[in-house]
Amino acid sequence: MLSLRQIRQRIKSVGNTKKMTHAMEMVAAAKLKKLQDLLRQSDRYIAELRRILETLVREKPLAHPLLEKRTEIKNTLAFLITSDTGLCGSYNLNVWEQADRLIKAENLNRALHFVAIGRHGAAYLKRAKQTISKELPVPRPHEIDETIRLISQIATDEFTHHKADEVIFIYTKVMSLGSLKPASASLFPIVSLEKEMAAIETPTDYLLEPSLEEIIALLLPEFIEAEMNQFVKHSLVAEQASRMMAMRQATDSAKDMIDSLTLLRNKARQASITKELLEVVSGSRALQLK
Repeated sequence: MLSLRQIRQRIKSVGNTKKMTHAMEMVAAAKLKKLQDLLRQSDRYIAELRRILETLVREKPLAHPLLEKRTEIKNTLAFLITSDTGLCGSYNLNVWEQADRLIKAENLNRALHFVAIGRHGAAYLKRAKQTISKELPVPRPHEIDETIRLISQIATDEFTHHKADEVIFIYTKVMSLGSLKPASASLFPIVSLEKEMAAIETPTDYLLEPSLEEIIALLLPEFIEAEMNQFVKHSLVAEQASRMMAMRQATDSAKDMIDSLTLLRNKARQASITKELLEVVSGSRALQLK
């Protein structure tokens, strides 16, 4: 059994850990709030951009290198978004499992290579002996636009130069703060615009100036970057939400441990007091017998 001094030392140690995890929870919550605001803004932007492009599809079939249909998929480029740091619960593990399903689903006629965004993803891919064409750090909020431009350049170059016949993003989608789902989304080839156009009952008519081709040449790359922006921001929000919940659970566990150790300390102190009283009473009786 631990001595009273040892119990007090453990209570102090766990208390320090509790302060640290609570502080990390507060930091994650502050970062989460900022990222949620960015995600909501981009949600509205991409919804409007998609509506405009879906309307333009009615005019005539789109002709653009990024809309080229591939009859056979021989090479796949996958972007894997994880975190650079730990202490975020099962966030990285869930994304690894999603990537593992893609790896196991590949057949011998299809080559697969990755761009790893986040150190944990790169480490996982190296353990799985997968080809990594580039490793990137997880962007901070002020670095998101720069990172999006970089990965957009990588994706479009590989697709237009036929180094990749399809481009996939493996990330974590935020359904709600309590529901974070690992997901796999196809970026190229783009098929969603034509499919979703059929669901539009009352499309808006536009007077186009300049030509439709020029407008599409401007809007389509913007739409692609906006899609990538969504994947990255969903992952950043999911990471901070996972970290906040993990630190909250750690703080609650530390509190429970402190309560348990406090009870143990009180019992040990009571036992020590009882022992001292017994010694005093025994000594008193011994003197009386003399």
